[in-house]
Amino acid sequence: MDKKNKHILKNVGELYMRYGIRSVTMDDIASELGISKKTLYQLFKDKEDLVNQVFDYFMENPMFELTRDKKGNAIDKLFSLRKHIATVLKSYNNNLEFDLKKYYPALYKKVIKFKKNKIFEDSVQNIQEGISQGLFRDGLEVEFIAKLQVGRMLCTFNPNSGIFSENELSLIELFDKGIDYHLHAICTEEGLKYYHKQLNNIHNEKNN
Repeated sequence: MDKKNKHILKNVGELYMRYGIRSVTMDDIASELGISKKTLYQLFKDKEDLVNQVFDYFMENPMFELTRDKKGNAIDKLFSLRKHIATVLKSYNNNLEFDLKKYYPALYKKVIKFKKNKIFEDSVQNIQEGISQGLFRDGLEVEFIAKLQVGRMLCTFNPNSGIFSENELSLIELFDKGIDYHLHAICTEEGLKYYHKQLNNIHNEKNN
């Protein structure tokens, strides 16, 4: 894939996250990217082809990846993930999930399968890393806990699940509470001390 196509797919993906898929027309995309609609149709057969390629691009280049950041320990990587997610959620439109499921059901199933596998694999690696670093307890049922993480993450990005309403919790609040519950369940005493130290550092940075 050439740089031009990558640039288009990345920017269209960001439009879909802000406005949903259904409300973003090919005219909107051409105008936003500063190209003609004719050029757009030379690159993509139709809107469905574009939507499929956008999601293929983001599945090949995930925005959230626990294993991407090599710096820090297992808890640091969860904080890094939280930072990336908070940035995305500022402009995330709930219609994205709804539109994908209703108008592109085959692609929706493909995306959900990818998410489940990716979150599971990253979570397993993160938990194993935390155990080896003495931050997470020995003897944890790693795969079971990783599957709980899959459910939590899918719920975070699907407020239509009916479990929590937006009036109760924002998406980032839901994510934060989930991480807090997760770490209190699996951390060693050393891990909890480090976690609370990092939380205090973040709160102090916000207040300064």
